[in-house]
Amino acid sequence: MQDEQNYFSSERISETLLPSFKATMTSPTPCFENMPVAQGYKNSMVLLVIYLLVPALIASIFSGFITIVFILPMFLLFGIAGTWSWAWYLGWAARTFCKSSLTTTDAFQICAYGAAPIVFSMIPIVGIITTLWSLYLNWQGLVSHAKIGGGSALLIILASFVVLGISLILLVILLFQLAAQTGMNLPEVQYF
Repeated sequence: MQDEQNYFSSERISETLLPSFKATMTSPTPCFENMPVAQGYKNSMVLLVIYLLVPALIASIFSGFITIVFILPMFLLFGIAGTWSWAWYLGWAARTFCKSSLTTTDAFQICAYGAAPIVFSMIPIVGIITTLWSLYLNWQGLVSHAKIGGGSALLIILASFVVLGISLILLVILLFQLAAQTGMNLPEVQYF
């Protein structure tokens, strides 16, 4: 079993932050396999906030006071809400389709650790890679910690993107229908 030091504790941030980050980024399989069951949201929430703060503070340095006062709190709020929603979905899908006992609290812990690559998201071009790496870490957490088959975990993650894509298409169709019914003229798109 991995050393307890490899897991983040909000009571010992300075001792556990870098080892937990390193374990997640360099050895995700043993990290998630030996991850203790989440006892609450506190440790995971603090870890996620730290991971979200790094790129937000870097952006603030380059864009100034407005970003710190207005955008930073919104970024944190949407980051936490989005991660909790994603964790809820992962837990629900794992319980419903894979007969797993993954709770939302445990899924949130997987997502918080899986958010580690976000600290590099402000590097140009790397943002896409950090998103894919984060999804891989979520997959690894489902496979190694929740003991879900690799194919099933992949389907759970991919299904969310299919549902999101269909929802966006339906939203666009609905907006076009609404615009047509209210007599709104949509701007013409010029391609060249």
